[in-house]
Amino acid sequence: KASAEADVHALTEKKKKSDSMNADMIDQIATLKERLSSSDVSVQLLAKEKEAIESEKTELLREKALLETDAADTRCQVQALLEEKASAEADVHALTEKKKKSDSMNADMIDQIATLKERLSSSDVSVQLLAKEKEAIES
Repeated sequence: KASAEADVHALTEKKKKSDSMNADMIDQIATLKERLSSSDVSVQLLAKEKEAIESEKTELLREKALLETDAADTRCQVQALLEEKASAEADVHALTEKKKKSDSMNADMIDQIATLKERLSSSDVSVQLLAKEKEAIES
């Protein structure tokens, strides 16, 4: 009977240890489940953040594409303006040359007019002298 009681006592101790270990494992499992649940929430939050970041990235890429298109358009406009500027500079040069020629012609015409006025004045004097001679001859 003593041997059986010792066996019962030993088995009881083993069961207590086993129950204690089981309780510890149950606590560890509960803790792990909580951590897993928390991790799941974190994963969901991170997935939402990732989705928001990807959406923002898509929007930024769209804006970048628009800016690149605007920049290309601006470069084309600048090139067109540079071509217009070159053309306008050529026109200004041509007009400057025309003005120089015109100014030269005007100066020549002014000289010719002055010469013609002198000749006309001289002719007027000659006509007056001839008119006086004619009167003298006729009288």
